Amino acid sequence: MASESFWRSLFGGGPPRFINIPLDLPRPPGMPAGPDTVSADIACMREKWELIDLVTEGHDAVKNCGERFLPKFECETPEKHKRRLREAPWRPIFPDALESITAKPFTSPVALAGEPDARMKTFAEDVDGQGNDLNVFARSIFDDAVSHGVATFFVDFSRNIPRADGRSKTLAEEKGQGLRPFWVHIPAGNLIDVRTTFVKGREIVSHARWWERPIVADGFTESCIPHIRVVEIKDDGRVWWTLWQQQADGNFAQTDSGVLSAVTEVPFVRIFTGKRKGAIENRPWSYGLAIMALEYFRALARQTEIENLSGWPILAGQGLTKPTGEAEVQMGPHTVLYAPSMEGNAKWELLGPDASLVEQIGKGPERVLDVFSKLAMEPTIPKAGVTATAAGVDNSRAHSAIEAWALALKNGLDEGLAYTAQWLGVADTATANVATDFAVLGGNGAAEAQVLASAQTRGVISAETERAELKRRSILGPEFDEEAEIVRIASEREGLEPEFQIDPVTGQPIDPANSRSALQ
Repeated sequence: MASESFWRSLFGGGPPRFINIPLDLPRPPGMPAGPDTVSADIACMREKWELIDLVTEGHDAVKNCGERFLPKFECETPEKHKRRLREAPWRPIFPDALESITAKPFTSPVALAGEPDARMKTFAEDVDGQGNDLNVFARSIFDDAVSHGVATFFVDFSRNIPRADGRSKTLAEEKGQGLRPFWVHIPAGNLIDVRTTFVKGREIVSHARWWERPIVADGFTESCIPHIRVVEIKDDGRVWWTLWQQQADGNFAQTDSGVLSAVTEVPFVRIFTGKRKGAIENRPWSYGLAIMALEYFRALARQTEIENLSGWPILAGQGLTKPTGEAEVQMGPHTVLYAPSMEGNAKWELLGPDASLVEQIGKGPERVLDVFSKLAMEPTIPKAGVTATAAGVDNSRAHSAIEAWALALKNGLDEGLAYTAQWLGVADTATANVATDFAVLGGNGAAEAQVLASAQTRGVISAETERAELKRRSILGPEFDEEAEIVRIASEREGLEPEFQIDPVTGQPIDPANSRSALQ
C-alpha cells in the first residue's frame, strides 16, 4: 500500500507551490554598471511580471515551465511527472477575466474632447505611426496597465534632417518628410530604469531607460540587434536621448544621440492601476488573480489524477509473493501489489481511494474557481462608504477600482496629448474622452430596469431619462438610436403601416407620396 506521505502529497500539503527561477544573471565580476543595469525599483517587479505574462500566455507557456507550477511528488519519476503534467487540464480563466475588466472603459470609443486643433485631430487618427487611432492605442495601454499594474508610453518625434541653409522648415516641408509625433508603447518587461524628480511641486520623469528590439530584414531572414534607449534631462536643462548597443566584450557603446528640443521634460507617461510604491514599483491587482489561476490549474491536475487512480483500481494479491526481479512497488493504474502470507491463504482484491475522498477532491476546482470569480469581480464592486453625494462633491473620488483605473487612463492620455501639442506647437486644448461612469456595474440589471420603468410610469422621470439610464446600464445595446426609436414609437401609436413615417419635429405622419421630396 502507499505510504501516508504519498497521499498527503497527492491531495494537499506536498512540495512548495513555485520553484523560484532567477530572472537576471549577475554581471561578470569587475564589470562596472552599464546602461543595462536594472534599478531596484524595477528589479523587484520582474518576477511578478514574468509570472503574469506566463499565465496570460496560457497552456504552452505554463506547461513548458515543468515542475515550477506543478511540482513533483515525493519519489515520483520524471516520466510519471511528465505524464501528469501533460494530462493536467488548463483553462484560460485568467485572460478571460482580464478581458472582461479591460473592456469596460471602452463601451464607447476613446476620442478627443475639448477644442482640439486640426493637427491634433489628424494625429488622433494614427497616434503610433502604425495606423492605430487613439481608441485602439488606449485599449492596448489599458490592457498592459491592468495586467502589470503600470503601463508606459513615450511621446517621440520623427528625426528631423536640418535644411542646408540652416533655416527652419515650413509645415509643408515637414509633412513632405513625414515628420510627426508618435507614441511608443513600452512593454513593462522592457523597462530598465525610471527616475523622477519634483519641479515646482510637480513630479516629472527625469531619466528613463528601456530595451528596444527592432526586427530588421536581412535578405531572406530577419535579424534583431537589441539596443538601449536612454532619455534624460542633462545638466544643461535640455532633454537628451542616446542609443547604446552591446559590444562583443559585453560592454555597451553609444551609437547615436540627440536633443528633444520641443519639450522641457522627458515625455514619458506612466499609467498606474496597481497600488504605487515607487517610480514603477506597484502591487498589481492581477498578480493575486494569476496565482489563483495557477491554484485552479493544480486543483484540476489533482482531480484528473484521482480520477485516474479511482477509475483504474490497483490489483492486490494477498498471500502471494512478488516474482523475483520485478521492480519495486508502484502506485497507480496497471499495478499489482503483493503481500506474502505465512498461512498460505492467497486471494486477489481491488484497492482504490475512498469514495468520500474522491468526492471532496472533485469539489476542489469548484471552490477555487469560486474564489477566483469573486477576486475577478472586485474591481467592479463599489467602494464601501462612498455615497453618490460625496462622489458628486469630489469628482476625483471613484466609486470602484475600475472607475479609478479609467480615470488614470484618461489622465495618462491627457498627459500624452499635452506632450504631443508641444511637439506640434499648438495650444494644449485637447483631452481624451474616456468612459468613467461605472456606478451601475455589478447591479441587478433586470431589477433596475423595473425600478426605472415604475419611475417613468409614475411621472418621476421622463421616457428620455429612462432610455438614457437603460443605455447607461448596457441594457440597451450600443446600436440603440434614440431618435429612430422615437419615430418608431410614434408610428406604432398612430397605427401606421411600416412604410409610413412620423416627422420627429412636428409629430405628424409623413405622406409617402411626399416622403422622397421631403427627404430631398
